[in-house]
Amino acid sequence: MITYEIAEMLVKETSKVLQLNINIMNEKGIIIATRDPARLHFIHEGALEVIRSNTSVEITVHNKDLLRGTQPGINLPIHFQDKIVGVIGITGDPKDIGDRGGLVKMMAELLLKQAYMATQFEWRQRTKDMIVEELLRDSPSEDRINRLLSLLPLTLKPPFVTALIEIVDPDFSNQLLLNSIEEKMDNVDVLTGIVHANKILIIIPNVNSSETERKLSALYQELERKNFLIRLAYSSQVAHMYHIAQGYRECEVALAITDSTYKVIAYTDVEPKALVHQIDAKLAEQFSERILQGSLKNYIDTLQAFFDCNLHIKNTAEKLFIHRNTLIYRLNKIKMESGYDPQNFNDAFALQMGIWLTKNKSTNVR
Repeated sequence: MITYEIAEMLVKETSKVLQLNINIMNEKGIIIATRDPARLHFIHEGALEVIRSNTSVEITVHNKDLLRGTQPGINLPIHFQDKIVGVIGITGDPKDIGDRGGLVKMMAELLLKQAYMATQFEWRQRTKDMIVEELLRDSPSEDRINRLLSLLPLTLKPPFVTALIEIVDPDFSNQLLLNSIEEKMDNVDVLTGIVHANKILIIIPNVNSSETERKLSALYQELERKNFLIRLAYSSQVAHMYHIAQGYRECEVALAITDSTYKVIAYTDVEPKALVHQIDAKLAEQFSERILQGSLKNYIDTLQAFFDCNLHIKNTAEKLFIHRNTLIYRLNKIKMESGYDPQNFNDAFALQMGIWLTKNKSTNVR
């Protein structure tokens, strides 16, 4: 069935391209869209003949009076899924219209198909969004989830990994991004849902850790190739759909506590830091203030670079663009003034926690 909205779109688009007066009639022969408002909602007997015969009908000055509601022109059936869903009428002398009638028919059927696909996509995506919304509740309803899954149809088998895409540039089309994600993931059971204006959740079922990492790395590279500006975090594996909300929280934390230069983040890679960031705020402040006293706060960037390089002096000096001796001087100064030796594991761990907890004040991750 052709809706009024689709019919108006067909008239507008085909008339614009071919500079012809176009009428669209529904499966009952009623004019539902036209450039001539006086003809709207009237029966078009030429359309009825097209529907009856399933073939095109030409109307000329000689036979137009025999068919009520008609003018000279060509009327052609609009087919969709092997059925006549309407008729497209082109006003004018049939000889002048010529082969353009077939072109108009083809355009109309193509636009109808595109409109249908868009509607189907919106319906499917809304269903997926509702499933994701239910999965993220404190107590998700398995019955409701299974009912919604059966509409798609879609199955979700454990174990699950949850990935969260943060859209850096909000001007990108969510539909285009969602299509690209599902295409690249190459898994019919991957579930995607929009959870925020700039965040898309991906639930990946029945995969192992190495497979997940490979798929998500390839996904990021593909989206980057298409110029999508995003960051992506993915959770640890969970054994039941009830724990997908936990995976979502892991992704949120991973994105919040890592620098924006990190584009693909595995929660398991930042888990110690994530746990530290979830310590009670009062205890965290007391600890960080005690560890990072006085001038030690001036060396936070040096310490973090040293820890990021696994306490390797040469690599740290290169990362900071300073001489090796300058770095050694700073590390000795930190040891002298604070009593904590950055080259000692236990002291380095305390200093790292102090830095993480200091930065936690700005991220507010809980």
